[in-house]
Amino acid sequence: MKPRISQVYQMNTQPTIWQKASILGSVWGAFEIVAGSMLHNLAIPMVAGTILSTLGVIILVAGAKVFGGKGLFWRSALVCAALKTVSPSPVILTPMIGITLEGVLLESGVLLLGHNVAGYILGGSFALLSILGFKLVRLIMIYGTDLVEAYKSVFSFAFSNDFIASKGYLIPIFLLIIIYSAIGAFAAYTGLRGGNIISKRFKSKNIQFLPPNNQYKPKEMVGYKGGIGFLAFHVVWLIAFIFSKNYIPNIYWVTGGIIYLTLCIFRYGRVRKLLSKLSFWVVILIVSTSSSIFILLGKYSTILWSYELIEQISTIFIRASVVIISFTCISIEMMSKGVSRHLQGNRFSQLAQSYTHAHSALPSLLSTLKTNRQKFHRPLPIIEKMFAHFTYHNTNHPINSKIIIITADKQSGKTTFLKELVALLEKKNQQVWGFFAEGLWNDNGERIGFNLITLPAKSSIPLCNKTTTQWQPFGSYFFNPKAIEQGTAHLENAPSGVPIFIDEVGLFELDDQIWANAFSNIISKRDNPIIVTIRRAFLEQSKNKWELNGATIVDATTDCPEDTVKTILENLK
Repeated sequence: MKPRISQVYQMNTQPTIWQKASILGSVWGAFEIVAGSMLHNLAIPMVAGTILSTLGVIILVAGAKVFGGKGLFWRSALVCAALKTVSPSPVILTPMIGITLEGVLLESGVLLLGHNVAGYILGGSFALLSILGFKLVRLIMIYGTDLVEAYKSVFSFAFSNDFIASKGYLIPIFLLIIIYSAIGAFAAYTGLRGGNIISKRFKSKNIQFLPPNNQYKPKEMVGYKGGIGFLAFHVVWLIAFIFSKNYIPNIYWVTGGIIYLTLCIFRYGRVRKLLSKLSFWVVILIVSTSSSIFILLGKYSTILWSYELIEQISTIFIRASVVIISFTCISIEMMSKGVSRHLQGNRFSQLAQSYTHAHSALPSLLSTLKTNRQKFHRPLPIIEKMFAHFTYHNTNHPINSKIIIITADKQSGKTTFLKELVALLEKKNQQVWGFFAEGLWNDNGERIGFNLITLPAKSSIPLCNKTTTQWQPFGSYFFNPKAIEQGTAHLENAPSGVPIFIDEVGLFELDDQIWANAFSNIISKRDNPIIVTIRRAFLEQSKNKWELNGATIVDATTDCPEDTVKTILENLK
């Protein structure tokens, strides 16, 4: 049986379409997070959404040329939309819908005309137009068709020309359609050209895909429990509230909205936080008042403070408040444990696995983006770097081929996996060398320090804690200089021909501290197999710093220690 090592594949391995979607979805999601936060700070209407959608089209089309695959766009959009659940914002529903819609419309373009220039351009135009369509639908849902009447009233009141007064409101709409179609076409063409260039550069590389895992286990969700029942209630309520407006007396409709708001305030802390913001009420009041004024101006060509005006303002105000809070509640329930567990079931297992892989890749992708944020005006080189996170050089003598990296998230079993490898090798009478860090906890279950355990003797020395202030401070810990000196000397004196274990290389080593020099020395001077633990968030930075592109990557949460031991023993031959 050949060892199954995560993330290392031969060229004849056929990745699934969902694995490709994990790559594009994670890259797109990283741009949404970093570029989105920068653009939304500008607070210019439509600008953030337009730029983010343009980047999305470029990423998807370029990715299609590099990775290929039918049905890639809508799947990547679903993965990217799912990543919005990590957002601290209380409202994630609308961006999730917008992202999904963009992927579906881009897919429709290539379904109509094929995976060619025309298909990509048509799909790109559709995708950008989705911004206008979705924005219009969302505004009508929030403020009602009264908003459309207010917009039309502006032209009937401002212009004396009969045609402009009656049909002039269509002119800005046609202009926006032309502009956004052109932007979408340009984005698709840019992605197509960039994808062709990137794919040529990747010809000398193998595509390193995240492995299919038949024993996939979803992560345990924490926080608000929620459930499908609550989610269904809010969705049904929203639909009923919007469509019942013209069929029941206004007093009952408004009363129902107020009761719903009250229930949401009592149940959800995020709703209380949102409603406590003055800006929330001010924006709704301004839109409600201005819309009502323009409606009456178009109707009577004059405006007077009257009961009709007050009723109009109140109706729009209540509707907007209820719909926005309903969106917020749906977002909360979508992030709840109950709904997440349901979506991780068999029917949605492929999406759930793709989301998990994309979420795991996100920290390193975000790191790449943050270091290149000044170059966002030229996105293709950045996209190429992010795609390169999923590739490795295909050479006969890969750099550091005897290095095995054990990776996982923080406190996800890296050290435990390493200790299992040591125990299995010792059972085979194979000498081992190096060290691992044994965690220390207090009575409350809080980690308070580490002991350094050297191999093979398993002698122990305090490495760091949070209380011995006379030691060397790094981060939230104080490190024992004697332990660092002893560990460094131990690595330098490793005999040839034995596996060397290092637990772990991370943030301090990337800053040239703790084990950085010792790790660099044994890489450059020794031919021993080296097994090192590196947190997933620092994996790509570590690979770049020490040129570890040829290293074997082992996932501590899914891979098999016995298979990894076989790889170590093969490297000793």
